[in-house]
Amino acid sequence: MICRRIGDVQQREYGVAVRSVRYHVISFAQITRYTNSVYAAIYTLVGAFLSGGIAAVQAPSIWGAATVVGLVVAYGFVINDYVDVTVDRYGKPHRPIPAGRITRSTALWLALALAGVALTLAASLGPTLGMFALGTTLLATFYSFALKGTVLWGNACMALLIATIALYGGLAGGDVTPLVWVVAGLMWLFDFSHEILKTTADWAGDGRAGLRTVATAFGVTGALRIFQGAGLLFIGVALLPWLMGLAGATYLLALLPCAILPTVVVIGLLARSSDDATITLALKIMRYMWISNLVPILLMN
Repeated sequence: MICRRIGDVQQREYGVAVRSVRYHVISFAQITRYTNSVYAAIYTLVGAFLSGGIAAVQAPSIWGAATVVGLVVAYGFVINDYVDVTVDRYGKPHRPIPAGRITRSTALWLALALAGVALTLAASLGPTLGMFALGTTLLATFYSFALKGTVLWGNACMALLIATIALYGGLAGGDVTPLVWVVAGLMWLFDFSHEILKTTADWAGDGRAGLRTVATAFGVTGALRIFQGAGLLFIGVALLPWLMGLAGATYLLALLPCAILPTVVVIGLLARSSDDATITLALKIMRYMWISNLVPILLMN
């Protein structure tokens, strides 16, 4: 009887330990936005592919570069949540730090660990890739501490960080070719518009926290107009590779359903309504476009 009770206690303790581990793993996954890190790693491989073809992607160093980018992106999200804890208490109380699932000090140590591993790995890939990774890490830090609460400058900085993903992949693949530059430019425009749109979803919490963004400065309607202009510019620039002969007809055929049509749909939806449900739907469409945009990009080469 005693042995059975001891066994029951041990089983309960084991169950509690397993749930605790699962709880912390989920919290760490949420604060690092691991899916975004995966997307970033994939786009790094795409940059390498456009630079050196399939042979470049097969090199172990390219996968090392993709890992570096994924870790730097994860660092950027963690350090941003560390800085934004007050703002998140108003607009995003479900996030790990304001929800009490992760302490600020734990988040800081996690951010430092991610940056340390990323920069150590980047240094092993050579001085150019090492310095490039250091520069993007510092820029991500500067964004979180200084540029997050600025109108358009912060959005442009975040878009620049996204654009450097393709450039990093191109460098790792051997050369930053014209196609890599084109893709980097498209990534900048797409994310710039995406960042502006996100301010319209966060404007209430940002306003209560005193954060100055495009939406709090110009209102939701004004921010949506700026987003629509950036979206139309993205469509025009996306057509340039085909118009300039850098990409063939297959690129254009893939571009229409994967990038142009969804962008037109989002712009049209927001022209008809600017309520929270429509903005949420528009953001979901643009998030899926990070995947669909891969098709025409891969058909450039």
